[in-house]
Amino acid sequence: MERLTIKYGDGLYESINPVDIFDNEYSKANYDKLVKRLGEYEDLEEQGKLLKLPCAVGDKVWDNDFGKPCSYTVTGFSIGKIDDEENDIDELEIYYRNWCGSICCSCVVSEIGKSVFLTKEEAEAALKE
Repeated sequence: MERLTIKYGDGLYESINPVDIFDNEYSKANYDKLVKRLGEYEDLEEQGKLLKLPCAVGDKVWDNDFGKPCSYTVTGFSIGKIDDEENDIDELEIYYRNWCGSICCSCVVSEIGKSVFLTKEEAEAALKE
């Protein structure tokens, strides 16, 4: 994907080529690309096709096993129905592997911050509670 914007530390975005959009044809074309890309993302979001993942494949997640935080590497995601006694829920599931490489665990995204954590510090704080 061609990046059309740059994000600054304060959270603001700007066009990679910030020039007056009325200055020349290149500026107008760049502006049109930005608007088109934003429109495509907004369409996907409205259609429920845009997911914001809490982590990426290769990231570490932390689970408190046997009274201490243990790190696991995220290997993938799936989405589907989670059956519980009350209703069916569409839920994103995260798969991760342990230090020896076997895919040993998974969790649903709603468990992030409850039983699985994105940082070791969050996992340690949960142990203290």
